[in-house]
Formats: sequence, structure tokens, C-alpha cells
Amino acid sequence: MTNRRLFFVLILVAVVLPLISFGADMKTRDQWQQRDRVVGDLGLNAGDVVADIGCGRGYFTFHLAKAVGEEGTVYATEITEKALKSVKEKVAKDKTQHIKPVLSDPTSTKVPDNCLNAAIIVNVLHHVPKDQRPALTKDIVRSIKPGGHLYILDWRVESPIKHDVNRRIPLEELLKYGTDNGLKLDAEFHYLEHQVFLRFQK
Repeated sequence: MTNRRLFFVLILVAVVLPLISFGADMKTRDQWQQRDRVVGDLGLNAGDVVADIGCGRGYFTFHLAKAVGEEGTVYATEITEKALKSVKEKVAKDKTQHIKPVLSDPTSTKVPDNCLNAAIIVNVLHHVPKDQRPALTKDIVRSIKPGGHLYILDWRVESPIKHDVNRRIPLEELLKYGTDNGLKLDAEFHYLEHQVFLRFQK
């Protein structure tokens, strides 16, 4: 093998292959998150009120808005203006009246009491300091109507994906955040490759 050819082989190994491996690990979020299927399994109806807790850039927010229709309401909560900015901008651009961006606190969503048919929190709890998680989930439950649901989606501890490996929450602990607040686990969905998907009823 010539030195020139060896050089290009080394470049391939050092640069290109790690990128391919990263792509294979991550795929795209749309592939592993199965957003449409998840939103469908929330059982939302036109006119429902739902909260997207820790909404980020609104990955779920706008799909939830379609599910509840213009007669429904989506509270999109985030704890920093920077994180909420893109949601606010899209809401303003599209003149979407039924999405309510909410600047929340780490343990207070600022969503009104007993107003939600459902609340969903996706890949957020593992970012919350452990000592604040019980208070946050208690506050979310406060905003859910009797008979309404809390949906928790977070990383499976054993998932091979490389995100947040040292922050993952064991299933038993995720379950306690619901049951310790008086909720009943009434469904667990197993089709997501990287995430636990739990449904609790109030």
C-alpha cells in the first residue's frame, strides 16, 4: 500500500467511521421516538387540555396541538426563556392561539390547578436534580384533573444510545414518582427502542 493510500485509509478510520457509527447509534429522533404513535397513544380528543412539560423547542408541542385541535389547549412549559424562545416564535408566526408557552420554575410548572386531561414529560426528569424530582412531579399532578393522565417517557437504563448514560433513572424510581403522588400505573408501552413509556391515572 502506498503512503498516499495509507493516509486516506487512516482518514477514513479516524474521521468517517466514527461519524457513521454516531449516525447508526442516533438514527434520527423521528425514527426512534415514533412521535406520531406516541401522541396517538395519549388518547387525546378535540378540546382536551394537555401540558408538554419541559417542551424544549416544541418537538411534541405542535403535534399535541393538532391532536387537541383549536378548541383544545396545550401548555408548553420550560424553565428558561432561551429554551422557550423557539416555541414562542413559531406560535407567534403561525398565530396559534391554543398553544400557551409558559416560563416555569424547576419545581413549579405554573399550569393552573386541575385543568389538564393529560401531561407528558419526555426525557426531562433525568435532567432534574434528584432532590427536586418529587416536588416537580407533585406539582404536575396538581394540575391534572381527576381521571386524567400523566405520561412519563425517559431513557431506558439499558439503552445502547450514548446520551445521558450517567443520569438515567431506574424504572422502579420512575414508577415511584407517579405512585408516591397518588397516581395509579395503568399502562406501560414497550415499543420504544430507547425509552420507558409509562401512563399513570389520577
